Amino acid sequence: MKAITLILIVISLYINLYAQSENESNINDLKYNINLIKFYIDKIEYDNALEYIDKTLEEATGKDSLYYFKAYIYKEKEDWLQASQFFAKAILYSTEEQIIDERLVEFELAIIHVSPLSSFDIVSAAVAGAQNTQKHTGFLNILARLYENNQLYGEANDVYRTILLENDGSESCNLKMKIITNNIFQKEYKKALNILKPLIALDDSLHIEKLLFLDYIANISLEYYEDAKAPLIRLYLDFPENINRKEILAGLADIYEHQEQYLMSWFMLDELFIISDEVGRFQIQKEIERIKKIICESNTIKDQFRYFKPVFEIDEQSILPDNID
Repeated sequence: MKAITLILIVISLYINLYAQSENESNINDLKYNINLIKFYIDKIEYDNALEYIDKTLEEATGKDSLYYFKAYIYKEKEDWLQASQFFAKAILYSTEEQIIDERLVEFELAIIHVSPLSSFDIVSAAVAGAQNTQKHTGFLNILARLYENNQLYGEANDVYRTILLENDGSESCNLKMKIITNNIFQKEYKKALNILKPLIALDDSLHIEKLLFLDYIANISLEYYEDAKAPLIRLYLDFPENINRKEILAGLADIYEHQEQYLMSWFMLDELFIISDEVGRFQIQKEIERIKKIICESNTIKDQFRYFKPVFEIDEQSILPDNID
């Protein structure tokens, strides 16, 4: 009996040692194959690299790096369809947040070269396969941008609304601004204004400049001149370094002319002249001369000075001293 027990123990130990040896062998083989794949990629021997990738994929447990290698090779071959498919697989198998973000960027750079229908299918499949919020939101944002690139603004907004429902609120304003911008592209200006009003009321310093400019675009498109003037005046006074400074000054000049406030229009054109290049100044000078001619021919010149308030809404009484001798 003791002999049988001893034999069983020896057999058990042998099996465990063999399994451990096999496991170590597999690990070593995997490391060897990956190093060999990297070697072939460095040497631009892509066919050899692909052969070893496919062999290694059969046994490997961590497949994300292998799929990434395949994606990289197909990108170098400019086979954008296969590159996109394998970048998507690499992301779906990835676990590290930083790597996921980096691979999402590479995936988007590849998929923009794919035909629209195929790209929509690939990203939609990736969205369905994403198992966590980071991947799911990342793929949805790429899908929305693909729709925008193909002028499918309504479909893009449907995606942004889906992200909004899943979002914790930190990106809410950015997502809504994208929806507003797409509404403007679709000429759905009133829808844009309905979203804009509560956002502008929040007066968020991070977003207010862009929101005010979008407010101007939506209102002027509807020919709501007074409503379009209000955000421009605030941009003009509070944000002199705004990247849209030329558009702000030109917009105010146009609105004031429409309202027959020609001196104010001239004032804005003068400021625009100062910050424009030589070609722009030539056209602006023509506009100034045209406005001057209108003023000279106008019978309401006194009314022009009533409107001329470079400081806009400042109450004159508020800047006078309390006691005047």
